Amino acid sequence: MALDYSTQGTLSSDLVNLGLKEGDGVFVHASLGAIGNVVGGARAVINALLEVTGGKGLIAMPGFSTDAYFPKEFDRAALSPFEIQEIENAVLGFDPKSSSALGMGIIAETFRNWPGTIRSQHPTSSVCLLGADAANYIAPHSLEWASGPQSPSGRLMKRPNMKTLLIGVGWNRCSALHVAETLTTPKRTKIRRFKPDRSAQWVETPDVADDLDRLFPLVGSAFESKGKVSRGNIGNAPSRLCGYRDLIEFATRWIGEANNKSGDLR
Repeated sequence: MALDYSTQGTLSSDLVNLGLKEGDGVFVHASLGAIGNVVGGARAVINALLEVTGGKGLIAMPGFSTDAYFPKEFDRAALSPFEIQEIENAVLGFDPKSSSALGMGIIAETFRNWPGTIRSQHPTSSVCLLGADAANYIAPHSLEWASGPQSPSGRLMKRPNMKTLLIGVGWNRCSALHVAETLTTPKRTKIRRFKPDRSAQWVETPDVADDLDRLFPLVGSAFESKGKVSRGNIGNAPSRLCGYRDLIEFATRWIGEANNKSGDLR
């Protein structure tokens, strides 16, 4: 009889069956709701990841926050110049200790607050790391090209046995693909505007344009067709595990070819 719940132990077994090993680094995107009923909730998921990867492993999760952006609840076109200025002055900006990552899911937010986790300093696109070698990859984090070579996500390409893990989410949630779209040529670009912290002035930096499901699901499927993705369930969640660098190198070429063919670089 199949269990209608998961425990830390069953999740650990699921991760091992998917191919995660002791000493691996793994960039995790996960949906607790997709996993189903978990005894211990997000804590049990993180404990399972730590149990399987061990003392020499490295866990990474996105720490993205909206605290540095103009609030999306307000329509700038409907506001007066005075109101816009007042709101911009009131925006708190990014605080690595208190800015929530809940938009990335309860597992990522729980991980952000986990003992020993360190967080990069990017105001909108921070990364959280936990592991013996985490400090080797966390800094610096350039304001420009937030997933480029001068970011934790970019540097993790050099980490041995680094993997990407999607638990109950699609390729459109995969941080490795943000690295690929940043490294590729030609790339779609935009200017991001944000407030680094409460005392700072607003800044504008170049970055890649938001994919918005334009290419990420397609390039993920194309990579899967090469037979380099392990698939299985973590709890009830359909999950994928693959090499981090392998995925980025494939997607960098694939996205560049797609951008070149479409000519759409907006």
